Amino acid sequence: MEFYAAMSQQVKTLFSWDTEFSADSAEFCPVEPFQDILAVGTYQLADPDCLEGADASDLPKKRLGRLYLKQMKDKSLVLLQQIDMPAILDLKWCCHSVQGNVLLAVANAVGQLIVYKLEFNGDLGPCLTLLCQHNIDEISTLALSIDWSTRKESCDDPMIAISDSKGKITLIKLCNEELNLQQRFLAHDYEAWITAFNYWNTSILYTGGDDGRFRCFDAREEPAAAVFTNRSQHSAGVTSIHASTKSEFTVASGSYDESVCLWDTRRTKSPVSDLNLGGGVWRLKWEPGPERLLLAACMHNGFHIVDTSDSALQHVASFTGHESLAYGADWWWPGSSGTSRIVASASFYDHLLCLWEFSTS
Repeated sequence: MEFYAAMSQQVKTLFSWDTEFSADSAEFCPVEPFQDILAVGTYQLADPDCLEGADASDLPKKRLGRLYLKQMKDKSLVLLQQIDMPAILDLKWCCHSVQGNVLLAVANAVGQLIVYKLEFNGDLGPCLTLLCQHNIDEISTLALSIDWSTRKESCDDPMIAISDSKGKITLIKLCNEELNLQQRFLAHDYEAWITAFNYWNTSILYTGGDDGRFRCFDAREEPAAAVFTNRSQHSAGVTSIHASTKSEFTVASGSYDESVCLWDTRRTKSPVSDLNLGGGVWRLKWEPGPERLLLAACMHNGFHIVDTSDSALQHVASFTGHESLAYGADWWWPGSSGTSRIVASASFYDHLLCLWEFSTS
């Protein structure tokens, strides 16, 4: 505990806000000049007594969600917009504009992928408007995670990958403002908690599931062909994967088993390095730019920053401002100066959104 306390001294809370519904996702817009825009997703179960005997058609009424659009001003966050919808499991901005549009993808609890575009609404400023949506499966399927193929390079017809509660991965192409199904394949025996593109070759997909497997698929075949499967490193469900845009063969994974692993995908029998952060690792995010630092949301143990220099994993800071499940987290893309970075984080049962600054000095 003394170690974590010392690390926390590098972190300063800037802002906190009650999201009302339980918060599980937070993403800063990566596209200039909108990098001060933050999207926040929530997931709220209705009264448990109302859930008894509910059939599939009732689920949208029972799993409630709210999408917030916030803008950072003077290291605070101002509410711009809120949209009520079924519960949100994940959301991701496209890292480049697509045919002039700045896009946000949302995965929800009724198996939908929804894509919004960011527009200006007169004096009210930026707002989200619906562009298109796709139902990946019947209403009883939860869309659990999403990723765009464009974190490294722009594309006019990007791919979107969605993982779901049936263990399947859905690949969709966005073309001329329409979502076109490419393929859907079984990747895991239980929930496919996470999927992520290889940004150097976007035909390659990484997946993680509740079966404890970290897998890789080649989507140039149909159904997608397994490239590798590691089923021994993580002793519980694989919940987070993020590939590097700076190092072609580097991928980070996280698990319910509380560990973060750094992989060289040319040798997947064991990771290059691993680190136990406690609490169960729900999300991992490489810092924009240098990608030296890795941000980890560790459900029962708060938010942490890990240094990956020299292919080693070293814990360097913690944020302890939340009192509940640490789920959503993201870096502010520009950073704040050469010696600090700003992070937004979201936690579940205390329905709290925080903005905090990490000093790297």
